[in-house]
Amino acid sequence: MLIRRLALGDALAYWETRNRGLKEFPDAFTSSHEEGVATPPEVLAKRFGDDRSDDFVLGAFDDEGVLCGHAGFQRELRAKNRHKGTLIGMYVVPESRGRQVGRLLLARLLEEVRATAGVEQVILTVTHSNEAARMLYLRAGFVSFGIEKNALKFEGRYFVKEYMMLLL
Repeated sequence: MLIRRLALGDALAYWETRNRGLKEFPDAFTSSHEEGVATPPEVLAKRFGDDRSDDFVLGAFDDEGVLCGHAGFQRELRAKNRHKGTLIGMYVVPESRGRQVGRLLLARLLEEVRATAGVEQVILTVTHSNEAARMLYLRAGFVSFGIEKNALKFEGRYFVKEYMMLLL
């Protein structure tokens, strides 16, 4: 398993994997599959390629070099919020689950964030019914600080989002 920051050459693989997640788990992501497909890979790749950037996407690659998971980090832009950032778009393809890919991705992401000067806190949202993801974040030290009812609406159903944070 190789985990590294995605580069410009990974744009298509990321686009495909991301859209797969948006389609398979519409309740887990704020973006819809339709929005994902309409966003060209080049647009997503704007956050790739700079190893020093404090906005990045990590990819997990299996032994054959296939992208099997990803997780991103976006640092807040405004001066008063620069001590925080958000974990975004975490997804592991179903056939790679149970192999610690999510745990390894999250650990590496947090390692990189801890090495970023001035970042003190990571925030995320997780669909409250996604028990596997919730437990992954809790085991990593995240704590819940709020629930948003009716956070997402998909095909007439509402989904609850849980807000979690980790002080570094």
